[in-house]
Amino acid sequence: MKKVFFILFISSFFCHSQTNKKFDFELDNCLSALDINELSHALEYFENELQQRYKNENLNTVYLKYLESFYVPGEENPELEFFLNKDALKIIERLKSSNTFDKIWISLSEAVSLMRDDNGDPILNDPDNDKFIIINENGVYQECVRSSTNSSIIKLYVQFEMDNPGMSFTLSARFLRRGLKEKELDSDLNRLVIALGFYYEYSYMMNNYNED
Repeated sequence: MKKVFFILFISSFFCHSQTNKKFDFELDNCLSALDINELSHALEYFENELQQRYKNENLNTVYLKYLESFYVPGEENPELEFFLNKDALKIIERLKSSNTFDKIWISLSEAVSLMRDDNGDPILNDPDNDKFIIINENGVYQECVRSSTNSSIIKLYVQFEMDNPGMSFTLSARFLRRGLKEKELDSDLNRLVIALGFYYEYSYMMNNYNED
């Protein structure tokens, strides 16, 4: 009887830990079921926040407006509270606990630690580099995205981020938005890339600065 109760308890716990929404990232061949569940949870949370902020407009349109808010003069920039969000930090901690985080990101300080100028001196050597995370060029996530997405601009964005560590969110958002077609946001994977790059990375940075 105890064994039956234990099995039911574990099953119930596992079910409650799953995301309520079903996404198809087409990453099953390179990420674990746990990774995909954690990423689904992260995307679902972000999209709920996004639609609340933009008053439940069409989701694809909302994504485009969100990217534009990083660089278009006159656009309403996201409030600090949108990023200084303890629930977003909890999701990042979940990604760390599941080891999904390391498959996606690396600290900027680690990414630039071996970079040198023509004189052999370190470049981008800033103590604040630990406050930033960027796409891990050795992580499985970037390989998965570039092999799975049909969007050429998403592939270029991922490569752009790895080739230009520390690039501002403004320039990255402009780069991506100019080549992104609204129809490409029908893809769960493409929306996930934007959520990770322009919400969770930004939230990570803003919350680190807020602690100082």
